[in-house]
Amino acid sequence: MADTLSTNRLLAVLLGGLLAFGCSSGSVDGEDDGAAEDDGGNDGADDGGGNGGNGAPVITITSPERGTVSTADSVEVSGRVTGSGSISQVTINGNAAELASDGSFTANLALEEGITLIETVARDDAGRESTDARGVLAGNLVDQSTPVTEGLVANMSGTAMTGLSGMIQDFANNTDFTALATSLNPVVNTGDGCNSAKVFVESVQHEGVDVGAGPVAGGIAADVSVRNLTVTGRVTFRAVCVSGSADFTLTADGFNLTGTITPTLTGGDINVGLNGVANSFSGFAIDVSGIPGFVESLFTGAVRDQLSNILRDTITNMVPTVANGFLSDFLADSYSISILGQTISLSVTPSAMNWTEQGGTIVLDTSSTVDAAEGALYLSSPRPRPGDADLASTGIRIAVADDVLNQLLGSIWASGALEDTVLPLPGDALSAAFGGDVQSAAVTMILPPVANFDTSTGTAKLTIADLQMDASSPSGEVLASFVLSAEIDLAVETSADGRVRIVTRAPRILAQVLSQSDSLLTELTADKVAAIAELGISQVSLLADDLLGSIPVPGIAGATITSPTFQPVGGYLLLGGDIAFE
Repeated sequence: MADTLSTNRLLAVLLGGLLAFGCSSGSVDGEDDGAAEDDGGNDGADDGGGNGGNGAPVITITSPERGTVSTADSVEVSGRVTGSGSISQVTINGNAAELASDGSFTANLALEEGITLIETVARDDAGRESTDARGVLAGNLVDQSTPVTEGLVANMSGTAMTGLSGMIQDFANNTDFTALATSLNPVVNTGDGCNSAKVFVESVQHEGVDVGAGPVAGGIAADVSVRNLTVTGRVTFRAVCVSGSADFTLTADGFNLTGTITPTLTGGDINVGLNGVANSFSGFAIDVSGIPGFVESLFTGAVRDQLSNILRDTITNMVPTVANGFLSDFLADSYSISILGQTISLSVTPSAMNWTEQGGTIVLDTSSTVDAAEGALYLSSPRPRPGDADLASTGIRIAVADDVLNQLLGSIWASGALEDTVLPLPGDALSAAFGGDVQSAAVTMILPPVANFDTSTGTAKLTIADLQMDASSPSGEVLASFVLSAEIDLAVETSADGRVRIVTRAPRILAQVLSQSDSLLTELTADKVAAIAELGISQVSLLADDLLGSIPVPGIAGATITSPTFQPVGGYLLLGGDIAFE
């Protein structure tokens, strides 16, 4: 997307429009306002409401400044309200602030980890309102190179093991047992003496391989059954130094093998073995005639044992290989992708694992860094990973820590990929809003976007605070300045490859015009602003979806997630659902 439509243009479009006017994809709080606030100033005409428009109160915030980063658990919000009417009330995030006779006010606001949006609303006795919106980023910031410990936790139920059994079954049914056996000919060789024999296999046929797999303590129980086995071949022999030969056919109702697929962690990676192997024939029979007794005894002993060994070795080598493919998304891996013109290096490393009768749980540490953002910081708020009860499902469930998103978002933000000076395109919403007055629009994202998964409210959201756009004329005059804060709901959906991915949903916007120049020739009307808002919100959501889609949410090979689930739990977002296999 970044190649066809500038990221920064979209942000500029969004900022130019997210004012007082609603749009189909979300809601916009506040009104389009032309008066001053602490870092804007009203350079021209009022625009019909908001912070000072049409005689409404003017809010000047003295603390906190835009872009404030804090390690405290609270912040003092202070400022002053002036206006033509008597100020009746000032609220901060819905709570009344202490208002002095000179219009000054103050309030203490609790801060949670992440971005706290501060919405100050002043109302006068004529019912006119003004709004100021800004954010404070609170919490512990760490270098982008710091991995997210326990960033992903995945639980696979017994139902999920159906996929593994299907993969083993497909592999076995497409295995050329004849080629494997004939490559070992003679499968039995007692030498060249006067009483000796050599057994050659010519074909190995069966009517299908059935596989069952289910969770057990320590791993996955596997049960492999080769049905209606038929082995044909020829035996050459010397009996009392007289040579001879005969054709033979061996049959069995089945060859059965059981064992436990045992994944173990070694050096930060998963190794898969098959332990406790036991195997046997059922209904084994020999059809061979015209051979000496000592040769016949070979078929009930050495030949049978060798055939058993060939089948056992083939299956025991096959099962761990297939299981590795089944768990491929959980194996240690590092790779790079390109998004928004930036190279993002991603890695996952398994750090813990547990297998019980209910299923398997795999924990992965994650990392995402942007090459152009060396020294970038991100909000780190590690919390205990969800327990087995939270992860239990009838399919697969993956817990994604909000730190995984914040590491990616913080690095992208620090790279500058989300801000720039852009030019309007003929006919676009930005050009339509300002006519020929606008030469360029400079976008500044003062704080990084932050994700938060809140158990208490059951919400998952992406918060953007203090995103500013300055639209300038050809002479360099700032025609208008806007500032935006937004909370964008997050959800999950099934992607085209059958996995779950995090996507954006409806936003709540807090926005205001910091200033407008009286030299503007084109009125910034509500209709124009609404058009910009509708375009901007939809396009920025698409950009966010691209970023969120790069998060390495693991899945199961060959499986499609159905009825995806979505649940915030203690700083993690639980994704998943039932699974269907191809």
